Amino acid sequence: MDVIVNQVNTNSNLTQINVFPVKSVTGVSLPSAQVEKQGLQCDRRFMVATLDGAMITARTHPNMVKVKAIIEPDGLILCYPGLLDLHLIFDNFEMKDVNTTVWSDSFSAYSTTQEANQWFSAILGLKTQLLYSGKQSNRVREKIRTNVSFADGYPLLVISEASLVELNKRSTGHQTMAQFRTNLVVSGTEAFIEDSWKRIRIGEVEFETVKPCQRCILTTINPNTAQYHPNKEPLKTFSTFRADDSGKVYFGQNLIAKNEGTINVGDAIEVLETKEKEYYADSGTITTSKPAASGTVKTENEDKPKEITISLNGNLFTGNTDDPLLQQVEAAGLSINNSCRAGLCGACRVTLESGDVEQEDSPALNQRLKDAGMILACCSIPKSDIEVVD
Repeated sequence: MDVIVNQVNTNSNLTQINVFPVKSVTGVSLPSAQVEKQGLQCDRRFMVATLDGAMITARTHPNMVKVKAIIEPDGLILCYPGLLDLHLIFDNFEMKDVNTTVWSDSFSAYSTTQEANQWFSAILGLKTQLLYSGKQSNRVREKIRTNVSFADGYPLLVISEASLVELNKRSTGHQTMAQFRTNLVVSGTEAFIEDSWKRIRIGEVEFETVKPCQRCILTTINPNTAQYHPNKEPLKTFSTFRADDSGKVYFGQNLIAKNEGTINVGDAIEVLETKEKEYYADSGTITTSKPAASGTVKTENEDKPKEITISLNGNLFTGNTDDPLLQQVEAAGLSINNSCRAGLCGACRVTLESGDVEQEDSPALNQRLKDAGMILACCSIPKSDIEVVD
């Protein structure tokens, strides 16, 4: 491993600092920020959850990205089209212990206000609660030996402007940095130079990169319209040059802070230590996903959604022939393991015991898995009564 000590790249600077006060809402750009071990101050310190404490994100409720936040000294102001603004004042929080989960991490957070719960419930169309991590999060990730807020897995994320430029050279559409919900943006580098950083210093803070950031369906949501991209861009493009052997795609580097301090837009990026970049095969070709052939010609009536019965591990519920299986399972109050929700990671593979589905061609489902009866719940649509097991 190459080690570079005190080498300042005078052409590389911090150009954006972004915090996302509530997980999945629109980010707030700041001229400077206080870095804590658990992440940037004010970043993902709130999370919307179900009444039993499970996280709710824009992956399944994309209209969350339309919520805008204003940071105030005593709390937050949250805005959403058609609703009165929500004023959150720290001193008014109930601060009752609430058991919650972020992916596989279970920990204790704090209740906020009934007004906040009702406000988000009106937006999402289901009963929710707004949780607060507290000044110091109770979530400890042993893997990185530090507390983490409500972020997916790591305290911070960095992406270079040059990496976005390279993506847009390859993509069929124009992607923006807002889609990737990064904390730090840097300029003056070559594309994906951040993949080679092991330790860097920005302002008063030294950071260590811990792993590439795996990307999911959230990146396909237009931040302005809250609509998913119909062709799952940029994930389709990522799959051609930023995918590992399993089909998972990566963009940006997750960071942990080695100390606390202040960073400012304009600070130089000081590279302290480098590492070998991860290898991703570059096919340069985007394969258009298409439904698997059914062998039959659909009539006009067959194209219309119809009511069907779905069995998941013996649990029966009524479904339809229009929505992806994963979406219907969750609507029925059941669950299937999932991550990217875009057919890339394979986390939602289940076995189709009986019935027919329309399954997109997906990197995470090769012919061997198809022959074994596997389908991807996130991108398969039932076309008859089906029975699946996970």
